[in-house]
Amino acid sequence: MPSPTVWRGAGLTDRGLVRSSNQDAFAVEDALQLWVVADGMGGHAGGDVASQLAVNAVVTRVRSRASTGEAAAPPASDERVLHEAIAAAQRAILDEARAHTELTGMGTTCVALTISRAPGPVATIAHVGDSRAYRLRGNRLEQLTQDHSVIDDYIKRGLVTPAQAFTHPLRHVLSRALGSENGCDPDVGVHDLEDSDLILLCTDGLTKMIKDERIADVLLRERAAPDQACQALVQEALSHGGADNVTVIICTARA
Repeated sequence: MPSPTVWRGAGLTDRGLVRSSNQDAFAVEDALQLWVVADGMGGHAGGDVASQLAVNAVVTRVRSRASTGEAAAPPASDERVLHEAIAAAQRAILDEARAHTELTGMGTTCVALTISRAPGPVATIAHVGDSRAYRLRGNRLEQLTQDHSVIDDYIKRGLVTPAQAFTHPLRHVLSRALGSENGCDPDVGVHDLEDSDLILLCTDGLTKMIKDERIADVLLRERAAPDQACQALVQEALSHGGADNVTVIICTARA
């Protein structure tokens, strides 16, 4: 009998060519079937602190679920657990900012992925901000998350086209982020998977540098080697200016 497939991730982060520090954070937790990317808010005090707090909080909540046996629950529980994990991240960031006034205003995006089998593989994705999740199926790359950004609102209202948005001066302005005192509700989506699919999590240091078509080209070329695919995507971002920190995680099913 063939061994059951499990999903494994490869991740890579780079400071880029412009920023003086790396405010991104990520976690590859194959044993938990959990992968997380966070992008500290550029220009704000403590962006690196906020992103690491968010990643730690999400990992801690999912690990707690696993240790209590919740991992055997139906996949619908993943939605609840990720909601709780994002809420825990929000509390951790606000508590830290209140305890250390020099961190006032810090914030971060966050995108978190869990995969369960029910009986086929199912991806549950929670996100806040403009860090993204994509699914590559066959030759088609599909964005699974919707950016929480001013420019995305403009696109939905028909004020700009996607092509105009790529170079718009407001493309970095978020409409939702962890760390906001007004609260932060994540979007959570559930997506079917096939064992031949590839999932990409990334910060906007990738998507603001290169277009989806180029991301797809790289993934199609390197899909058999996730580590090399991560390196190739980061190098693409750097070769197109590297204007921000860039972080990528690639998840694939392996026997």
